[in-house]
Amino acid sequence: MNPSTNGWIKKYFTEKNQYQIFASDNSEDISTMVRKIGFSYGIIDIAELPDIYKNFKYTQEELSKICYLQLLEKVFNIHLKSDDTDQFITTLIDFYDILIPHKTNIITGFFNDKNPYSKLENIFSLRCKEHFFSESKSNDFVLNMILLFIDILAFEAYINEKIDPNVFTQHIVEQLKEITLSFKKNQNQPNKKDLQLITFLESNKSLDTDPIKLRPSINFESNFIIDYIVCNSWDNEAQEIELPDFSQAPYSTILYSEDKLKESIFYFEKVLEKNNKEYYYYKSSNLFDNVIKNSSSYIELLLTRNKGRLIKELQKNTQLMKLLVDSTRRDLNKEEKKMVKKQTIEVIKTIPSLAIFILPGGTILLPILLRFIPSLLPSSFNENTDD
Repeated sequence: MNPSTNGWIKKYFTEKNQYQIFASDNSEDISTMVRKIGFSYGIIDIAELPDIYKNFKYTQEELSKICYLQLLEKVFNIHLKSDDTDQFITTLIDFYDILIPHKTNIITGFFNDKNPYSKLENIFSLRCKEHFFSESKSNDFVLNMILLFIDILAFEAYINEKIDPNVFTQHIVEQLKEITLSFKKNQNQPNKKDLQLITFLESNKSLDTDPIKLRPSINFESNFIIDYIVCNSWDNEAQEIELPDFSQAPYSTILYSEDKLKESIFYFEKVLEKNNKEYYYYKSSNLFDNVIKNSSSYIELLLTRNKGRLIKELQKNTQLMKLLVDSTRRDLNKEEKKMVKKQTIEVIKTIPSLAIFILPGGTILLPILLRFIPSLLPSSFNENTDD
């Protein structure tokens, strides 16, 4: 299952017992697992996932999409006491119909897709790249992953209490802004980026801060806020966690237990150990610099994943050549003609991909195009179509 290509959600539901990360239906067990795998802190540890995930070179974004889908599904299962996949997908799309503004443009055009699986895949791709810091031109994925959890909380509120997801999201976002501002303002020596972040957040604060009465049913919400505070508490310079005074605003209104706070710190320290105590939940960075940095590794990832598929593509083209030669001596049957047509299309797909790759700047351009036009790759590169 490859969340970077078409068909991954359908494949997940076809084989979900193998890919299930959150096997329990107990909310406390799920919350602990969210922390244990690192999703709460923006860095997923593949060693904590089922063995099937170790057979494929997953990126952090791909893993986050899988966790994201499964947690939304768990919220649906627990609250509506249903495991009906079609009902879940319909309900989730209805939720996003409200949450995401509809405009006729290249970004929101996915709502016109008639295939619900494809529509949901496009929505997930969009949500993985959006967060309330997006206007600051940040492209930091750690924070993006953390903030994906807001959608999970909003979906819970939507199906449980029919709360407007936009109102709910605004409430949570304002709470997170206040927490971030509190940490940044209380730093001993804020750097230039910290000062820029403070200016940005203060200029984007909402005047509407009326609290929402939120249901504590699954209790994901309080754990999420605690995890966010713990992430902010890490000081890379001092190499220690510096917790705030929970009796002071904006922390005094947060409902939490000491045990859950200790659990969050415990699993966060595990993340720190595995990353040599280098952890930044937020880094302001230039989008183009990120593209250059990540493009070569993306091409390398594609080639590493698809060594076998490259051979398979070459073997299929050899078969095509044989059939074309045979056609000069005899009439091809219906199946052979169908195969020639299909393989010719595959060759046409392969040629532009290779041509782009060898152009000046192709190592940067190709991965960008593949993100938006994944069909440029031959179908044998799509793991989601494998039997």
